[in-house]
Amino acid sequence: MTPPYPFLPMLKNSRKLFAVSFLMLFMEIFLIRWISTEVRIFAYVSNLVLLACFLGIGVGCYYARREANVLITLGMLVLISLSVTSLPFRDITDMLSSLSDGGVWFGNEQASLVSIGRGIALTLFLFLMILAVFVPLGQILGRLFDEHEHIIAAYSINVGGSLIGIWAFNLFSFFVTPPWVWFLCALVLLFFFIPRSKKNFLVAAVAAALILLVTGATNPHIITLWSPYQKLEVAPSTYRRIYTGYQVAVNSVGYMSLTDLSDSFIRSHPGFYSDEVIRYNQYAIPYAFKDRIDNVLIVGAGAGNDAAGALRSNVREIDAVEIDPGIYSIGLCFHPEKPYEDKRVRVTVDDARAFFKKAGRKYDVISFGTLDAHTFSSQYNNIRLDHYMYTEESFREAKKLLKEDGILTVSFAVQKRWVGARIRGLLEKVFGDVPFVFTAYLPSDAIDWGTNMFVTGKNPEKLKQFVASHPNLKGHIDEHTIHYSGPVKLTSDDWPYLYLEKPSIPRLYLLIVMSLVVLFAGAKKFLVSGGGGSGRINFHFFFLGCAFLLLEFQNVSKASLLFGSTWIVNSYIISAILFLTLLSNLVVRYVRIRSILLVYALLLASVLATYFIPLEAFNTFGYPARAILASLALNTPVFFSGIIFMNSFKAAPARDVAFGSNLIGAALGGLLEPLSFVTGIKSLLLVVGVLYLASFFFAPGRKKQG
Repeated sequence: MTPPYPFLPMLKNSRKLFAVSFLMLFMEIFLIRWISTEVRIFAYVSNLVLLACFLGIGVGCYYARREANVLITLGMLVLISLSVTSLPFRDITDMLSSLSDGGVWFGNEQASLVSIGRGIALTLFLFLMILAVFVPLGQILGRLFDEHEHIIAAYSINVGGSLIGIWAFNLFSFFVTPPWVWFLCALVLLFFFIPRSKKNFLVAAVAAALILLVTGATNPHIITLWSPYQKLEVAPSTYRRIYTGYQVAVNSVGYMSLTDLSDSFIRSHPGFYSDEVIRYNQYAIPYAFKDRIDNVLIVGAGAGNDAAGALRSNVREIDAVEIDPGIYSIGLCFHPEKPYEDKRVRVTVDDARAFFKKAGRKYDVISFGTLDAHTFSSQYNNIRLDHYMYTEESFREAKKLLKEDGILTVSFAVQKRWVGARIRGLLEKVFGDVPFVFTAYLPSDAIDWGTNMFVTGKNPEKLKQFVASHPNLKGHIDEHTIHYSGPVKLTSDDWPYLYLEKPSIPRLYLLIVMSLVVLFAGAKKFLVSGGGGSGRINFHFFFLGCAFLLLEFQNVSKASLLFGSTWIVNSYIISAILFLTLLSNLVVRYVRIRSILLVYALLLASVLATYFIPLEAFNTFGYPARAILASLALNTPVFFSGIIFMNSFKAAPARDVAFGSNLIGAALGGLLEPLSFVTGIKSLLLVVGVLYLASFFFAPGRKKQG
């Protein structure tokens, strides 16, 4: 007997498919954000949490024909919450510090093999827990795909749910919500997938209460703010029992001080700071190289110390650029000198490279504040927020904004001498002369600690004459000069890795990747024997997924250069990718694909076009035209690969295995992304092309379709 409303089961499946798709993307983003914040090693080994999420969903799809148990997801979230907040996991970074090839974090550089082994073991354990969180959700997703009568509609619902999941988390970020709120949203949705029984609901309620209790715990003496980029903690600071302002920690690491250097404080506390510190601290130094300064651009303005220094130097107009709205808000509310309330200061919350392109004036001084990011620009790439600021192209853009006798200063806490040599070399190449390099604010003999100042100008000879005519300034520079020598690779927009001494894959990456390979090689037999359908990885979908994630890394990186590395730009780019995926679904739904070979030819042609078209070409257009043209050019391969994926997916005999293979391939794409450390970012497009060719080789019925 035919049911009176045959569409109801499909409607129910569609609702569940949308909900699980939303939940997976939402959880993926907030776990990347939260774990990378609390366990620093995950902030310095990019994509590790993302890989765990992809593998978990992929393995779950692969086992879709087995019963899913969402209580496993809840149990793993409890374990992760307890682990992330415990001391052993917080110490992973120190355990592995001897493997750091760049001066990114402090720790024991002579760590023993036992310590390294413990660090790797704890990292892998946390990785596996994250993976296990997503396996039951992947099982639900795979089964819903298999049971849905209209696979194109099903995949479109999956993409739509993912898209809304991204923007839901963006909404949470916009309102500066803490992690317990993110968990609460995810837990509410998880309850709908728990089998109905009093016992299950009781277990789930206890697990949820424990998670919220652990993630919601705060220190009442510290103000904690979760900005769209990082966790910010503000606490009053004292020195010699005198209140001096506030300390700000970023991702639980000491980051900046909101220091009171006002004339009133100095008069009230004679001898508290030496005359040299008052005159030549890092916030005053940039304005000691010109007699008259009308306007200044400060990039990486932070909480206001640099702007306060400019105001004390009687600068008439100040443009202050800070990417993190949370840090700006802290400066506005807590800085003792209230620089952001001064009418002479105009604050722009934006990426500095994006501001360079939009600035409509020239400056007497451009000051690079201490742009030392503790976070990545996106969960889809290995680019830190500050990487694109210290490239040849960045300094050339800044130079164009200087007046004919303008000065450029860079403040940087150099921990490795070759990092200082790199900045010095970049400035020498761009400005045609060796910059002044000296320590500031912390006069000492230790040149590997403290703030190093790099000072150059558009007219180097005039700058030298000015210094020579000011004996006090010259004396300070001569006494604290730092000499960097030796060849070092200079950073560029194609190779922006400031904290790598030379093109190479860091030892820490290699060790973790090798550990993961060994781990999954050991699990291969179990995986292959347990999957549905053919019991094998579908390599057509595997290579499509691998190429797609590398292509996504390319698009996010290039969009950062065109529009800035802001959180909202990254969200737009990922949304554009998902939108084009939906568009490709419509094409497959209404257009019969007669030749898959033709689509592959268009795909590879678009990849090559993306490789050869210079990114600078888009900068000749205004912002709206640049946004449209760049989105089309960068994402055209996504459109064609989406057509190939959907055309094959609707004909796949085992969709759970196909989709699982695609996600597992995407995880491999994440493991290949560090190749850019060696080859540069652009050349990864060639790898993308090879991976798409491999997917064509394994395409079902390719000879007939071609």
